[in-house]
Amino acid sequence: MKNRIISRIKSLSYKNDSPHFLLAVSGGIDSMVMLDFFVKNQSNLDCKISVCHINHNYHSKSLKMSKIVSNYCNKNNIEYSNVVLKKQVLNNNIESRLRKKRYNELEKIRKNISADYIVTAHHFDDQIETALMRILNSSSLDSIMGIKTLNNIIFRPLIDISKDEINSYAKKNKIIYGIDPTNNDISLTRNFLRKKVVPLLEKIKPNLAIPFKDLENKIDDVKDVIHFSTNQFMNSEYIKIDKEIIYIDKNYFLGLPFLMQVSILRIIASETKKFYFSKNLLRELKAFLRKNITGSTKIINNCIINIDREFIILRMSKENNNIYCKVGAGKKVDNDNFYFTWNYDKKPNRFSKDSSVEYVDASKFDKQLLIRSIDKNDKFTPLGMRGTKKVNDYLSDQKKSSILKSDILAICNNNDIVWVAGERINNKYRITKDSKVVAKLNFLRK
Repeated sequence: MKNRIISRIKSLSYKNDSPHFLLAVSGGIDSMVMLDFFVKNQSNLDCKISVCHINHNYHSKSLKMSKIVSNYCNKNNIEYSNVVLKKQVLNNNIESRLRKKRYNELEKIRKNISADYIVTAHHFDDQIETALMRILNSSSLDSIMGIKTLNNIIFRPLIDISKDEINSYAKKNKIIYGIDPTNNDISLTRNFLRKKVVPLLEKIKPNLAIPFKDLENKIDDVKDVIHFSTNQFMNSEYIKIDKEIIYIDKNYFLGLPFLMQVSILRIIASETKKFYFSKNLLRELKAFLRKNITGSTKIINNCIINIDREFIILRMSKENNNIYCKVGAGKKVDNDNFYFTWNYDKKPNRFSKDSSVEYVDASKFDKQLLIRSIDKNDKFTPLGMRGTKKVNDYLSDQKKSSILKSDILAICNNNDIVWVAGERINNKYRITKDSKVVAKLNFLRK
């Protein structure tokens, strides 16, 4: 036990030669054993120790357990923080809500004292209970063995240590600890599993840690394979990146195992913000990909996923992305995304085939034209047609994906669309033999 814990602690990386650990100590047997271990091995570990006790004020033994922690810290001259939370009545998600409050307070203390890590006393029996809970909740393979040794700044050096080993250490070293009465409340799922289910499993398999450790190792192997295969895919010919848009070969992608698809999409969707799939989102995503409806769109973590004819097209959505800008004759708009200018001109001798330039009848132009994003209800009469058509429908006819549509802008004269920029002018503004005032429009997408 000693060598395994010390080995885990020394495997950490930290800013200073001597790490600073903030130990989260409840006063129960697990955290008091952890605290005693750190104190007795502090010189070997060459570290600084601070302690934080969070009193949730939730059960009758709260004050007693606080005193157990404070007495130990005072006796051993350890820097100690005692956080007392306001008493609340909690009727549902009790464990989750208390845990969230606890970690929020621990992080405040960690930052205040400049500690490197928050250290908790989770052990392997907790891992078994968590695995059973995650299986019952239909959690993903990635999260079944969900308690990680190191999760950002949360460190769990006892995660490979069994409850029996902790009990033996407590007995041998005469550890004083309290018992949280809520641990006997079997209305809480974790307590029910611990009290009712795990003992029955241990009758079938006395050393229950062995098969669960084996399960953990096998899951890690599967994750390694998925990670390796995902990296290969991200560097393959089946994915292409054009500025901010990602094109994935649809037929190849949809032929991949679903776990691979999820892994690839997670990497892309986590580009700007770390992201995890919930079980409901996984179900929705699987249904979305299986239906394979051309033109359908799904947004995950601000990542727009569009199923096109040949590709799965992805792009990070941008908040407040709508364009709205008035431009006078001879003026220009020049930014990172596009260039636009217009001015009055003569009738051209011949019309250019360049889609970035258009000549239009400007006899009814206002002093300024408006360049703006396309609205879903926008209509115009495409050049050569008589009736009106929704811009969105026209772009669909031109085989524009929904992602590409979102980039297309309209050049407007008041409420009239003059030009779907780079695509088609409004027939109403075409140049005829009777046109007296002509304008030249220039639009270039960068």
